[in-house]
Amino acid sequence: SKKKKIFNPVTNFDKNFEKMIRANIIKSFPYDGITGEEFKEKKGKSDNRWIIDPIDGTKAFIAGLPTWSNLVGLMYKKKSLLGMANFPQLKKTYFSYNNISYVVEKKRKKKIKKKNSTNLKKSKIFCNFHKQNKNLKYFKRLEKLYKNINRITLDAFSYCLLAEGKIDAVIESDLKIYDVAAIIPIVKNAGGLITTWNNKNAEKGGNILATSNKKLHYKLLKILRR
Repeated sequence: SKKKKIFNPVTNFDKNFEKMIRANIIKSFPYDGITGEEFKEKKGKSDNRWIIDPIDGTKAFIAGLPTWSNLVGLMYKKKSLLGMANFPQLKKTYFSYNNISYVVEKKRKKKIKKKNSTNLKKSKIFCNFHKQNKNLKYFKRLEKLYKNINRITLDAFSYCLLAEGKIDAVIESDLKIYDVAAIIPIVKNAGGLITTWNNKNAEKGGNILATSNKKLHYKLLKILRR
């Protein structure tokens, strides 16, 4: 564990995956910066910065669950530009470029798009609060209002399900830049919204809300701001 009081695991796989991804980036884009979860930041000479989470969902990985992923995002002048979320055990890869989001499954690439539910009572909403004692009150507040709120931890896969139109919203707390940089363009280019709970840019991480449309987004923001 990287922390003593909270179980925050790291494995040799995390470190080796990041080393491999960094090596490939440096080989092809030597002047770009790199920010990864496991190693020190590499300063770049260009306006491009690659953001790496070698295993998003390390706890799921350790437990043998298939929802862990490799996340790689590209930021240009501090704005998320490209994103990839690769799920080896699910044999699915989500990525986004040229303002379009895709999923590759069984060697077939298809465009993905969110659905457009604005009814809170019928929406499927996934929640994950990392600082349990501090932020669990938000989940309890939401749960009292809407019985369709699910406290499910699927890490990056939740956002990919949103982009694919299978759920309507994701609410999470205390995320880092490497948790969201790859996800932001996937959600946005599928037609969704992703911001902080204060409706600010999500690139730096923090408390994150992702939804399928503006109406649903502002309804949930209003609840989270109370």
